[in-house]
Order: sequence, then C-alpha cells, then structure tokens
Amino acid sequence: MMAGLRRALDLTLGFVCCVLLAGLVVVLAWQVISRYAMNAPSSTTEEMLRYGVIWMSLLGAAYAVGKGSHLSVDLLRDRLGRAGRLRLDAVIAVFFILFAAVVLIWGGMRGVTIASMQKSAVMQIPMSWVYLSLPVSGALMVVYSVLNLFDLARGVTHHVDLEEEVEAHGD
Repeated sequence: MMAGLRRALDLTLGFVCCVLLAGLVVVLAWQVISRYAMNAPSSTTEEMLRYGVIWMSLLGAAYAVGKGSHLSVDLLRDRLGRAGRLRLDAVIAVFFILFAAVVLIWGGMRGVTIASMQKSAVMQIPMSWVYLSLPVSGALMVVYSVLNLFDLARGVTHHVDLEEEVEAHGD
C-alpha cells in the first residue's frame, strides 16, 4: 500500500515537473524569438516563466524529499553506523514534517489568503494561484516524509549518498 502510494506520487509529480519544464522551455524559446527575431517582446512570457519556475521549484523540492536527494550535509551522517544513520534520517523526516506543516502549509495558506484579492500585473491571474504552490508542496513533503518514516521503521532509507552514486555510475 505504502509502496503503491509512493510510486503513484513519484510518477504523478515527475510527470507534472516534466510537463512544467517542457512548457517553460517552449515559453522561453518564444520569448527569445519574439524579442530578438521579431523585435516585439512578449510581456506575458516573463510572468509565465516566473510563476512556472516557482511552481516547478517547489514541486521539485517535494519530489527530492521523496527521493532522498534533497540538499544535505553528510558530515555527521558519514560518522554514524547503519542504525545511527536510520535514526538520523528519521529525525530529518520529522523536521521536514514540522517545517512543511508550519512554514509551507500554514504560512503558505496565510499567503494564499492575503494574495486572494490581488491579480498579477500582466496576465491578471489571481496571485493566490502562485502562492498555492507553497501549501501544495508542503503537503507533498509531509506525505513523502511520513512515507519515509514508515520505510525507515522497516530499515529502508531513501537517502542518496553522493559518493555511492558516483561509484555506481563510474563518473
């Protein structure tokens, strides 16, 4: 059940991030063509890129939490044995839950509420749509962190060790 949920989240979030990236590439290409080839820059593309990057970054951060490939300093982790690493990973997962719940979900919802009366300057979309990326990514981080805790209880870690990755790929 938990593995199926993780797989569904991974596939869905990976697909959404890929579609966002492809869309951003197309919009950026159009912005360059319209600005330099046609000498008529599009004002909406800059805003689309800005908001697309915000959404893609936050969804990508949630995906990284699920994959265990988020930014980390492994100085302490490298000095611990297997059991110590599992406990440290559990503490990190709990802190991700706290951070995501307080800063991203609670704070993000406050931002959504405050921005609900504002519209973007060029496209005139509700700014709450942009701010909604915070609680959405926070909720995904909480779900992934809970899944990580269940896996850690079974002795399975999702932490990506950079040295092991380099050795595995021979780079």
